Amino acid sequence: MSTQDSAFDVFKRKLDHAIAVCQQPEERRIGFGNLRHEYCDWRRGDECDTNVAVIYETPGGSTTQLNVTYNHQTGEFIYLDENLESSVTTTDPEQALHYIEEHVRDIPHKRLAQVEKTVETWLSMGKGRSEIIAEFNKMLQTEFLGGRVNSVELKHGIQYLMKVLKNPPSTQ
Repeated sequence: MSTQDSAFDVFKRKLDHAIAVCQQPEERRIGFGNLRHEYCDWRRGDECDTNVAVIYETPGGSTTQLNVTYNHQTGEFIYLDENLESSVTTTDPEQALHYIEEHVRDIPHKRLAQVEKTVETWLSMGKGRSEIIAEFNKMLQTEFLGGRVNSVELKHGIQYLMKVLKNPPSTQ
């Protein structure tokens, strides 16, 4: 086994564990948007790369995907920076893993922000309090795990709804 393969094996083992921690119990899995990952190998002549896709959803079903590519010949991990503007290249598996873990750690906050946007959208459509609560109930029970809301998100959404209804934004 080469040093490069060893670095990828370390990365893969740690990533598998980090994702698994976010998948149980179901309430946690929902809060992390049904987080999952896939490895896909592809070849160009003698070169072999592995694309690592980390996928999750926000309430309502919008899907987000992070990608890290590992070149087995050079031992380089390649991914986009946090602004999605330029490539980052490193041979350090911990750096690539840190990039993913930082993004994953923020998923529950992104989901709560999406719940707030959804409330605002429903209000702008003219839906009232009882209609919005009914919509949340649908999101609580949907079959699509990543589009579902968990109890924390449901509570946050209802509290946000009440706050907005109590203090509507001024329209000038």
